[in-house]
Amino acid sequence: MKSNSNQALRTKHFLKKAFIEMVHKKGFSAVTVKDIVDYAQYNRTTFYVYYQNIYDLVEELMDEMFEAIQYTSMSKYKSNSRVNVQELTPNSFELLYYIYDHRDYFTLLLVEDTLPRIHQQIPEAIFNLLKGNFDIQYGVSLVDDYSQKRYMAYGTAGLILDWIAQDFDATPGEMTERLIRILNTFAKGFVIKEIDA
Repeated sequence: MKSNSNQALRTKHFLKKAFIEMVHKKGFSAVTVKDIVDYAQYNRTTFYVYYQNIYDLVEELMDEMFEAIQYTSMSKYKSNSRVNVQELTPNSFELLYYIYDHRDYFTLLLVEDTLPRIHQQIPEAIFNLLKGNFDIQYGVSLVDDYSQKRYMAYGTAGLILDWIAQDFDATPGEMTERLIRILNTFAKGFVIKEIDA
């Protein structure tokens, strides 16, 4: 039974929070359903109402985070809008604020025994966005757009990972300013393609 009632969503939220906490404490491969339900103060039956196993919970959690990374990256833009890079401000992007607000999840990137594929999640989400939603006007001609967007995605993810590893030593606004300064070195602006509703 996969209910989306408010009660179900709340219960699943607490189970996911407990799971994240347990991965921080024990490592992914050592976490059991009992660990999760004990920490969340539910019983095993409740867990199995919503998930077949831990991998089912992980898949839902990672799908949610992937979608949230993409949504927050696009939340300030409208379809077919033109953006001049020099006019960007720390309030132009929501992604770094989202990561900071959900640092319990994103610090899992630093855990040795962590979720499968989590290290690919941020760069792939960013690349998916750049490829599908951004027509970038580069400062030079003859750019391999696919490779440039791949590079941008993994470079941005690397900066984010370093920020996380440095225990969020800068505010989300300061990090956004750093990314804007980097973007200014190779892009004049971009056009937002059609945004999915």
